[in-house]
Amino acid sequence: EGIKGLPLRNFSPSPSNAVTALEPTDGKSAYDIFTCMKDIYHIYVCPNGGELRDKIFRVGHIGHIKDSDCDALLAALKSMYAGEKQ
Repeated sequence: EGIKGLPLRNFSPSPSNAVTALEPTDGKSAYDIFTCMKDIYHIYVCPNGGELRDKIFRVGHIGHIKDSDCDALLAALKSMYAGEKQ
């Protein structure tokens, strides 16, 4: 629900309850998103390798993940797409 309004979509038609693969729909490199989240916002999402390196990144949501962690990621993605930090 939180990614609505962002140029991201679920990569899988049947998402996992542990990891969500997200695909940028605006042509932005998924690896660049991973790098921005890590270097600018200090949030680690999972990069993908191989032919999907620039197509998807993954967000884990199993284990000790709090609502505030999800909120921080969403705020960072919104900030990145708004051009506030890049």
